[in-house]
Amino acid sequence: MQRGTYATEPIPAAQVSSSQPVTSTPINPSASNINSAASTNSTSIKSSGGVLYLIAISNSAAGARYVKLYNKASAPTVGTDVPILVIPVAAGASEYVDFGVLGYRCLTGIALAITANMVDTDTTAIGASEVKVAIAYT
Repeated sequence: MQRGTYATEPIPAAQVSSSQPVTSTPINPSASNINSAASTNSTSIKSSGGVLYLIAISNSAAGARYVKLYNKASAPTVGTDVPILVIPVAAGASEYVDFGVLGYRCLTGIALAITANMVDTDTTAIGASEVKVAIAYT
């Protein structure tokens, strides 16, 4: 048996270059907390590019609700704009989406809506205080 070219790792100094800066500065995300109104809750979270780190959602309604995320610098036109991610939340349940340390990049902006149905074109309003959404972003 002979060692392959990947049997050993390079020395640590060979793994670091000027294009891979090492930093110890922690990420300090901003927070957005939304309590649903009796609408589709069209909301602009950030009007410029950003990174989503986590989303926590609770649904106290008797039916499923859908949190829709948009890569958009303004509040979305619900039913017309196409979401980049739809998170279903079952009746009386909670969902937690962790995008990890690298996050989920939105190059234009971060926006959301909350509707009663899954399809991108849905404009069905939900009830007041049915859904609570907490988002961590930079």
